[in-house]
Amino acid sequence: MLAIIWTVLITVASLVSSSAIPKVNLLWNDKIVHFLFYLVFVVLWSFANVKSYLKMKYDLLIVVFAIFYGIIIEVLQSVLTKTREADLYDAFANSLGAIVGFVGFLIVKNKIFNKFF
Repeated sequence: MLAIIWTVLITVASLVSSSAIPKVNLLWNDKIVHFLFYLVFVVLWSFANVKSYLKMKYDLLIVVFAIFYGIIIEVLQSVLTKTREADLYDAFANSLGAIVGFVGFLIVKNKIFNKFF
């Protein structure tokens, strides 16, 4: 359920008018937010997948979906909103966050979950 809520949150936050978002002038702040959004996205969906006992190929599918989802959201920003535009660096930050989330989840899964489950 958390994974679904997080996905909706990303979608809404990405497609809301940028004038409604408070501006914070920190270097790379926007890219860090994108990175963290998709890191959490992959981790939450991977946790949801743990209970289903699926193989690693399905874990990898979560990462591929997250990367494509991030790209689609970037395109939708330029198509559906007047105050937002697609940004290649945002898509890169989304993808990097998804990959790091996947690797981090695998490390935790292999060290902790496999001992107890």
